[in-house]
Amino acid sequence: MTSVYKLGMLGVVALCLSACSSPATEAPPAAAAPATVAPTAPTTATLNVSINEVMVALIDHAGHNLWDAEQAGKAPKTDAEWKNVSEHAVQIAAAGPAITVGGAGPRDTEWVKTPSWHMYAQRMSDAGLAAVKAANTKDLPALIVANGQLVESCESCHKEFKPDLPTEGIVHTHGH
Repeated sequence: MTSVYKLGMLGVVALCLSACSSPATEAPPAAAAPATVAPTAPTTATLNVSINEVMVALIDHAGHNLWDAEQAGKAPKTDAEWKNVSEHAVQIAAAGPAITVGGAGPRDTEWVKTPSWHMYAQRMSDAGLAAVKAANTKDLPALIVANGQLVESCESCHKEFKPDLPTEGIVHTHGH
């Protein structure tokens, strides 16, 4: 290497070092004060639709997709068909907690204040989780058991809370 090149490199290194350090007599820059956010009360999730709308559009729709797997000739065979079953089972599992926060329906606030409502919602969610496990292991007999648990949770809840079907005039077409 030439001495000019070495001298130039030494100059670049010195410039970098001087730029990275501050003189000892200079006060360090003040750190920016972190933005403060006033504490707020925890928010509660709300459904801006009725629980019945959730039942028809999400739960009933997903449930029928699970129950259809039990019909002659409709059992899932391919990875894609099992994935479809799993996705609908996840919807059931997630819907349980969703319907416990209330909604915009005329009786929703009353329903969610009842301990048995929460029990039925949890049973529905548990059935959904069992169906997810069955779908992920491609276990049709286990899916049939999970579907039976789902039927039991739905029928028990409907006997107590909604014996007259449909309510609010909402009906599912059962289209997939």
